[in-house]
Amino acid sequence: MYIIKAFKKFFKRKYPYSPVAILGRKTVERILGADIIKLKKLEEKQKKDREQQSDKK
Repeated sequence: MYIIKAFKKFFKRKYPYSPVAILGRKTVERILGADIIKLKKLEEKQKKDREQQSDKK
């Protein structure tokens, strides 16, 4: 029981939100010079790209 609590405390996030959420998406995009995309949308985009590449072959 105590071991489980220790592990939960050890792996607990220090902050509930990502730096992107705190600083703002557009600000972070400007700083990094990159586009920030939600993981779900990224997976969909990668799937479409794979389908297009397979159609070209």
